[in-house]
Amino acid sequence: MNEKLQQLLDEYEENYNEFTYLHYLDKDNQFALKTGLVGCFYLNQAYLPEKRQALGKVLALYDKYWGNKLHYGFSDGDPNQIIPYEKMNIVEKQNEIISNGYDSLNFYWSNVNNLDFTPAYMIKTMSFADWHEEVHRGISYLQFYLPISELATLGCKKMIELIKEMSQLLQPMHGFFGLGVQHSHEFYGYQHLEYEIAHKYFGLDISNTESDLRFRKGFKCINWLTILGDELINAKLGSITELKNNNHDEAIEFYPYHGGIIVRAGEVPELAKVEHKPYPKHYVNVNALLKPARAPDIGSLGFGSINGVIRFNNRTSKIWQARFDDIIPSDIPAESVNNIDATTEKQRVRIQVKSGELCRYSGLYSASIDGKIEHRELSLGHIVAPFRNSETGKIYDDVIWHLLRRDDGGEVYLK
Repeated sequence: MNEKLQQLLDEYEENYNEFTYLHYLDKDNQFALKTGLVGCFYLNQAYLPEKRQALGKVLALYDKYWGNKLHYGFSDGDPNQIIPYEKMNIVEKQNEIISNGYDSLNFYWSNVNNLDFTPAYMIKTMSFADWHEEVHRGISYLQFYLPISELATLGCKKMIELIKEMSQLLQPMHGFFGLGVQHSHEFYGYQHLEYEIAHKYFGLDISNTESDLRFRKGFKCINWLTILGDELINAKLGSITELKNNNHDEAIEFYPYHGGIIVRAGEVPELAKVEHKPYPKHYVNVNALLKPARAPDIGSLGFGSINGVIRFNNRTSKIWQARFDDIIPSDIPAESVNNIDATTEKQRVRIQVKSGELCRYSGLYSASIDGKIEHRELSLGHIVAPFRNSETGKIYDDVIWHLLRRDDGGEVYLK
């Protein structure tokens, strides 16, 4: 195992409890929400016979490596009647997929026996009927989960080869593979937790409504591997040759396949913990390189806030999508620091954050505004909004806030 992968696995274990939630129905064994490897391919006209055959072949590929991990699910679109995965062999499953003709296809296979629980291994698809896609324009997709340990078991190189093979078969408009929030089939009750996790770890994908018609205009967001079909590349990026020529980051790798290309952002995936490394250099560079092909609007990743429970809405979803925009990696300081007079003794300097910058520590902050000390509670992972004087209505967009108290009990001074 290479050093960077070991560092990622160590970081994952160290922060495991921050993105893992046990389920109240089985607190000892099952999960409501967690983080792992997530892959998704967005498909146009997935009702065509050749696409249905491709979906069956990808299921067979997943079965080849992890079929012994799959135990329950459904193949007929009915989540109320789950059946054992072993009830049909893989050839029978493929024949069932093809036999659907142009009708809708919806299967879900995982390692859990209750769809309320979050699986470690899962593969599912939603392929709309021909008439439904043509009328409503929703996107079909295939999505799968794996535990992060599979990067070590299979190896990053072999994993990339597998994603390339899947892309070759499916011919997606676009897709991704990397770290993301994993949830159960019944995921709606945990959107407030997804919102918190997304603002603590910028490297994670947030996947809710994957069939959103807005994804016809571009990909949702970059990840460790970003998959682009030729049509999207030619329409938004010029060509694969131009894409490669515009890249100046040696750690960004390109893996062409017949029908598109996979772009890799660095040697291994990144959690991008906001407190320490919110802007991984290679993610930022891939984001800048591919941004013209990104969907201009992705709608809401959640149902919106209600009764004090904060979830994604249209505005915060757009901010999440654009979190790597306009960042120059070489210009990112470890922390904002005050200038210290060289003639004085070394001073202790409080952690600071300016309006418009990313807050890395939740807690109480203070600032001097027009000769008056103001206090504000700021949250980790959020962009600090301008200060508005409630009496005069005046807006201050250049305020420097000093950290007084951290919610996690940590140090408030720079080291």
